[in-house]
Amino acid sequence: MSPVIGGMLFVLLFGLQGLFGPWLIDHGFKIIFAIPGIVIATLFVTLPFVARELIPLMQKQGTVQEEAAFMLGANGWQTLLRVTLPNIKWGLLYGILLCNGRAIGEFGAVAVVSGHIIGLTNTMPLHVEVLYNDYAFAAAFAVASLLTLMASPPWR
Repeated sequence: MSPVIGGMLFVLLFGLQGLFGPWLIDHGFKIIFAIPGIVIATLFVTLPFVARELIPLMQKQGTVQEEAAFMLGANGWQTLLRVTLPNIKWGLLYGILLCNGRAIGEFGAVAVVSGHIIGLTNTMPLHVEVLYNDYAFAAAFAVASLLTLMASPPWR
């Protein structure tokens, strides 16, 4: 699904006229055009990168070790912390790095839910757009270069 469509979905759910919007406003929560909306939209767009790394890895490893831990008396948390996480730590780390790289440069969903409020909901990719539209090409290039450096780890 396109990130812009995901952002529109969040506006339809959490906006003032949305499905949950009136209830959220009555209880003092602001999602759309605020930081929580940006966080939710970014998580929606980026978490599939973690899943894309972990699902094949966990399917390949199977459930034998987890079943053995349960048979030996471990509870769910012990099995997660002592068996599952050590087996998937490198896949999880790689997925988080991919997720971070995508989150740093996310534009589509964030542009829809943020409202471009300067100083409150303006992210670096949105700032690049503002600079570019204001014909500040050197500044836009500098910010975009900084984004590239932040999103690309040097060990790749």
